[in-house]
Amino acid sequence: MALGREIITRKMNSLAVMKICWADFIKWDFYNLEMLKNAFEFPDNAYADKYDRNRRMAGGIFFSGERRKEPTEHEQIESTRSEMTSQVTKLERFYEQIELLKVKIDPAQRKAAGEKKLDQLLNLLKRFHKVAQEFRSRRADREPLVIRDEYDVQYVLGALLKIYFDDIRPEDYSPSHSGANTKVDFVLKKEQIIIETKMTREGQTIKSLGEELLTDTGRYKGHPDCKTLVIFIYDKGDFITNKHGFSSDIESQASEKMAVHVVINPE
Repeated sequence: MALGREIITRKMNSLAVMKICWADFIKWDFYNLEMLKNAFEFPDNAYADKYDRNRRMAGGIFFSGERRKEPTEHEQIESTRSEMTSQVTKLERFYEQIELLKVKIDPAQRKAAGEKKLDQLLNLLKRFHKVAQEFRSRRADREPLVIRDEYDVQYVLGALLKIYFDDIRPEDYSPSHSGANTKVDFVLKKEQIIIETKMTREGQTIKSLGEELLTDTGRYKGHPDCKTLVIFIYDKGDFITNKHGFSSDIESQASEKMAVHVVINPE
């Protein structure tokens, strides 16, 4: 608010100076809009909507009778100052209402939002192989993009996650468990979801993979950002014959504090 007030009180004695002030204002205004979007459960909240000046007609057109009159330099400057002042005033009014805004969000609404995000993630993982197949078929004799190992899986998945999630933190570590740390592939901070990725390979026994995941699951229970653990196994070579049974064994490790979901793709 202090920066906003400073901008609107600047001396704008020419259009060139006005444009400089306007550039500073746009950066300030964009920051405020993003702040309001992230301050609530949903980006499309009423306060962000009210603040967003792009959702209404901009001013700056002047009329004299029925004939349009081109604004003078002074009128352009004052119109710009008025636009900026309007945004500063909105922010000040929101600030005055902060105590009223400190209300508890409907638990059912929060739960529905969390379930929607989880569904989007699980559906994305279930279509991972379809994406990988598209990479193999390239036009103009381009070299195909082939997923060969877990690093490739993480690389592609990291890009796909950006479709639905903003705060994605790769390569975190879970708290120590029995003297060891587990590397976490992805942490969705806001949703408190951890994603562990695996890719089956020749020479690896399914028993050893299961034991590894069971051990890792125990470690994730101590992670502060893990209310939901999602394990994604890219079974490109179809090594897991009993996929349903394998998933059920891992998901049985869920607790009241941590849900566990296993996605094996292709199914």
